[in-house]
Amino acid sequence: MPSQVTHRSLDGIRVRLSGLHDLSHPYTSVARIAAGDRLHEISSGTRADARAWAADLGVGAFGHEFKVQGGHLRIGRTRITDPDTRVADQVLAAVWEGDRHAVFTHLYHGRPADAVAFFAGLRLAEHDDGVVAVPRGRRVRRPEPAELVKEVPGVGLLEITALTAATRRRLPKWRGAKVAGGELFRDDIDGQGPYFLLATRSLLVTVLPDDEYVGAVPDRLAGLSVEAVRG
Repeated sequence: MPSQVTHRSLDGIRVRLSGLHDLSHPYTSVARIAAGDRLHEISSGTRADARAWAADLGVGAFGHEFKVQGGHLRIGRTRITDPDTRVADQVLAAVWEGDRHAVFTHLYHGRPADAVAFFAGLRLAEHDDGVVAVPRGRRVRRPEPAELVKEVPGVGLLEITALTAATRRRLPKWRGAKVAGGELFRDDIDGQGPYFLLATRSLLVTVLPDDEYVGAVPDRLAGLSVEAVRG
């Protein structure tokens, strides 16, 4: 029986996936935010995703908490060691938690006030299917569309973003195969193997397949609908 899910990306795009696939896996969204002369990467997911991310960084506890835009901004400290240089840097982990979802990022050598100021440069809005983070202020911008990342068993890892003049440059020069969802391309990454690109009317879907499913991906993508929906 076909299943269907809808997720919301950090830039507000709602993506609906449907088909005869297991679509129950969680998703994350990733966006880059230019604030002044610095570029930060933010992610969104469930509150559990954010807590797991902080734990993976080595944050044992959050030492500061602030009420921010209807949610709670929790801040913890850790140190990350570069595996090559063995140099350790102090890192601030900042997690904004809403009712169900969260937005999280890290700042090198930052203070709690820096995290509060960074999140003040974003207008956050939580919805049932995700969080939208809109840059506000003259010195804060999103230089490129956000991505939505989701694992679909039997197909691979999907990275979904808006199809714009800039993201269209990722497509190969040759024509792709016409499929129900749009135009499908196959290309290779040196030393890593093949991947697929699906260009729909408004979305670009990069598919990083599991090795065992490479040959089956085109047929399995034919049974998977990925579309942008309003709301």
